[in-house]
Amino acid sequence: MRLLAALLLCALALAACGDDGEREAAAPADDTRLQVEVTGLGAEPTEMQLVCNGRCDIEQLRSAIAGVQDEERACTLQYGGPEKAHVTGTVEGREVDVTIDRADGCGIAAYEALFSAFDRQPPLKR
Repeated sequence: MRLLAALLLCALALAACGDDGEREAAAPADDTRLQVEVTGLGAEPTEMQLVCNGRCDIEQLRSAIAGVQDEERACTLQYGGPEKAHVTGTVEGREVDVTIDRADGCGIAAYEALFSAFDRQPPLKR
């Protein structure tokens, strides 16, 4: 009986051990849900929800958001239009709250990458 108890304790201890990186790698793409409010298209904002469910380009999405947050980036001085996307939600389970505008080359690229990551055309004022 003692031997059985000792074996069970060892099995429980081994089951509790593990690499934390395994848990992080298992769920990220399904934890990507964004609420996007686009202004500059007309009188009223356009709202949409973008959900990954394993069918988005997570690298492209990460790059678009990271680029907006990088204050030291060098951007071309070109105006892409009045559209602004206020993006909130989660990317791989991490909270996101950024605004992407098309006021320069970096913003234009990030705006297009945001929608392209979900295989969608970016909404533009016509």
